Amino acid sequence: MKIHALSTGSIRVKHSFLFPSPGRRRQLDLFTPGPFSDPLPIHCWAIEHEGTLRLVDTGETADAGNVPFARPDVTRDDELPAVMAAAGLNVDDVSEVVITHAHGDHIDGLVHVRGRVLINEKELEFLHTPMPRVMRRLLRQPLPPGFDPEPFVLDGGPFGAFLRSRPLSDDGRIVAVDTPGHTPGHISVICVDDADRHVMLAGDVTDTLEQLHARRSDAVAPDTKVHVATLETVLDHCAQHRTVYLPSHDPESAARFKASTPVDAEAAIDSQATAVAGPPAT
Repeated sequence: MKIHALSTGSIRVKHSFLFPSPGRRRQLDLFTPGPFSDPLPIHCWAIEHEGTLRLVDTGETADAGNVPFARPDVTRDDELPAVMAAAGLNVDDVSEVVITHAHGDHIDGLVHVRGRVLINEKELEFLHTPMPRVMRRLLRQPLPPGFDPEPFVLDGGPFGAFLRSRPLSDDGRIVAVDTPGHTPGHISVICVDDADRHVMLAGDVTDTLEQLHARRSDAVAPDTKVHVATLETVLDHCAQHRTVYLPSHDPESAARFKASTPVDAEAAIDSQATAVAGPPAT
């Protein structure tokens, strides 16, 4: 098995996106004036295994516009075909794409892919409910042209600490697991690598490893309790298995991936102090 980290440009998000206020201001602050973060990567992942080239998410495109809480910076050279070529891969060889969730910076790159596209059935159902449809229109963030993924069900039973899963490869070494929170149907993909480590391609389960350790829900999760419960499950899984945790926007994900650094599930972070101080913002 060979996994490639692909970075399709960067994005700056509001400080309140990364460190939301409690209560009613959690989402309101996204639409009010405030400082933005330094640039964060927009990662997606390519997996070569058993003669198949899969993608987990497809990254962003240069056509992406700003929204009140996020400012992408993507050139044509940052898009999927170019970054795959730089990794020695050909986008035309992709036979399957697995979508962690249906936000633009994870699905817009589908315009470059001709292979099969898979999405959690629950995520697809949520995508067509009134609130996401209204927000896409208000924010001028349409779905990619021809967006028509195949839904799948997490019917494979438990996998580690995760109660619901689905094998994606015939040998069961690539598995989708249920990680609701950021969106109701969010999934992550765990690859059991050749050293028996669990490489968790985590989408937007959290923005950073720090957020996971802090057990802090993000600013857009519809249900914060569901999100925090998922973070506890991820940490339980990390305690059971050597897990390299790779969220899509963590500036440290590429380095952790290269070093194969597993999560210290016992690490404690004072989430209140961190939320007050926050990261450097510009």
